Amino acid sequence: LNFIRSYRNIFFKVIFFEIFYSIRFGSIIPRMKIQNNNNRTDTIPCIYYFIHEISKFVKRKEIKSLVDIGSGYGRIVKSINKMNNIKTIGIEFDKEIHQKMTNQSYKNIYFYNGDVFKFNLKKLNPECFVLVDPFKKDNDKIKFLNKLTKEFNNRNKYLILINFNNFKLEKNFKLLKSIIGSHSRSIKIYKILWTNINNNWVY
Repeated sequence: LNFIRSYRNIFFKVIFFEIFYSIRFGSIIPRMKIQNNNNRTDTIPCIYYFIHEISKFVKRKEIKSLVDIGSGYGRIVKSINKMNNIKTIGIEFDKEIHQKMTNQSYKNIYFYNGDVFKFNLKKLNPECFVLVDPFKKDNDKIKFLNKLTKEFNNRNKYLILINFNNFKLEKNFKLLKSIIGSHSRSIKIYKILWTNINNNWVY
């Protein structure tokens, strides 16, 4: 019942794509983990409908590399890699989850373990960043976006935020597409315009 309420505006699309891609990728039961952490959200996979929308955007913009911040069990990076045949990267804080992902072999998929705030994102230099609401605190969301602007100043990138419903970005983040499932579930795709960024966030 909670799932239906969470995606009530797009429920039938959500169900269709969950069935379609679960069969296609052979992953009927999604992997999850409760984190019991004050700063990090639980490890819950992104719905396939949103991944489908990410895949369409990646294809349309001819994006060649993508990084998922808080990648969990890798549903986004593995799916986009298969669907778009591009380089995908996952950064995950949980060591246990990371170990399970690195025990498997993938082509053009890379998993890293560590604190993203201490991670050198510049060496990865992806064209697109994806965040499925990995931070519980708004201050951490702001901290990450400030890190992004500092490390990639003057380089146009794309940012995809999933389930960041009550978080508003500066005008330097140009909204390209938005799909609202409910007050708590959404996908918003931005182009990051780095010129004259003030780092003033509203939430």
